[in-house]
Amino acid sequence: MNAFLQEIYGQPAALRDTAAFLPGSGALEEAARLWRTGRYTRILLTGMGSSDFIASAGALMLSEAGLPATFLNAGEWLHYGPAQAENALTVCISQSGESYEIVQLLPRLQTVVAICNTPDSTLARRADCLLLTRAGKEEMTSTKTFITSWQAMLLLCEALTGRSASYDWAALAETLQQGLQTDIRPALALVGDAPFLQLVGRGPVMAAVSQSALMWMEAAHIPASAMNGGNFRHGPLEMVRRGLTVLLFTHSRSRTHNQSLRLAQDVLQFGGKVILLSDTPALPPREHLVQLCIPCPCEELSPITTVLPVQLLVNAWAEAQGLTPGDFSHGAKVTVSE
Repeated sequence: MNAFLQEIYGQPAALRDTAAFLPGSGALEEAARLWRTGRYTRILLTGMGSSDFIASAGALMLSEAGLPATFLNAGEWLHYGPAQAENALTVCISQSGESYEIVQLLPRLQTVVAICNTPDSTLARRADCLLLTRAGKEEMTSTKTFITSWQAMLLLCEALTGRSASYDWAALAETLQQGLQTDIRPALALVGDAPFLQLVGRGPVMAAVSQSALMWMEAAHIPASAMNGGNFRHGPLEMVRRGLTVLLFTHSRSRTHNQSLRLAQDVLQFGGKVILLSDTPALPPREHLVQLCIPCPCEELSPITTVLPVQLLVNAWAEAQGLTPGDFSHGAKVTVSE
């Protein structure tokens, strides 16, 4: 078993370990206390790479709950954003805690809530409140750190909004354990020797859509694009032709589930191929359609369950091409320069 696959297989334990530690650490209560002091008029969420995707989806969820939350990419913020984050509670997400842009931003921030996997990192030491994940050591493309950072984000959203979703992390970890046996061979055959992959979703699952596109590029070296389903219909749908493969992410309880299914049907109608990632099969069997489904009780947890089959697919495809999945040839696991 290669190193990337070992880390994929380590995800159920990482989810359990974070669930066992974070809710009892006092950090979630501290984050809620900071927000409720009344000193802050807004919540700014920021990150880079995988953390960027989580920050973006987290801001959307907080905004939906009525909180004044905004997402800013850390690299864009560093050069084009506000010079000072006055009156803002800033949520910085960095798995290593050493991402160049985050480290450079820290002196400009007033109060920092950190989601981080490395307790002795620059970000963790600077944070006013540290939400420490327990993903363990990770050397390859983000897997354990992605799902546990999303787990921490969901718990933070609960704390800040005061709304308890009562996520059953033990059950979800067991579902992931079973999901490791997902038969990805039909999807692998559908991808074939595709020179490009389009990934599409809407809502919270966009965190997994963007992460999955990153994995294809980073771990398998295939050009891939992540796009919101609405934006994809506004023009890029025109590029669908015979042989184009679209990975479409949705959840049966999503308010945009029907729109996503219509998009999948249109792609198939126009000659494309579809890999549907969801919690349950949603379309009748047909040629050029593969449905990879892992049970999931709610839309907010779907980034964790839908990304797993893609991880397995990326690993299998890369191995079939003679690549070392998840290995870095041009960069490094932690980006410490621009």
